[in-house]
Amino acid sequence: MAKPLEFETVEEEVEFWESHSTADYWDDMEKVEFEVDLRRNLLHPKLVFIADQPAQCPRCHHELEETVIQYVTLHDGRLVMIRDVPALRCRVNGHEYMLEKTLDQVEQVLNLEKTQKLRPAEILHVPVFRLGMAA
Repeated sequence: MAKPLEFETVEEEVEFWESHSTADYWDDMEKVEFEVDLRRNLLHPKLVFIADQPAQCPRCHHELEETVIQYVTLHDGRLVMIRDVPALRCRVNGHEYMLEKTLDQVEQVLNLEKTQKLRPAEILHVPVFRLGMAA
């Protein structure tokens, strides 16, 4: 096995792999197995990010429909909502998918908001409770 590739930052590694093929390094790679639970997003329990638009639902193979969702995330310790986000939804089981290119747009909105180059369309006030308050 050749010397493993080393990168100082994630950005450096992303830049490398965007311009190189893993096929050139296939013999140097080792097999790894791991489990991923794609349903663990507490704010969007059904939403899964995918690279390309599938012809049918990847989980149950039913028909998908285009829809728009409100994407809610914690960003820098604050709850942020982005409305009118395109997504795909399984017509039968409700599985939801967002294309990576849409996620890139969401991240761009969050970065613009963080640098104050984008102002929110509206501000909602969200009540926050502690469970112990009911006791």
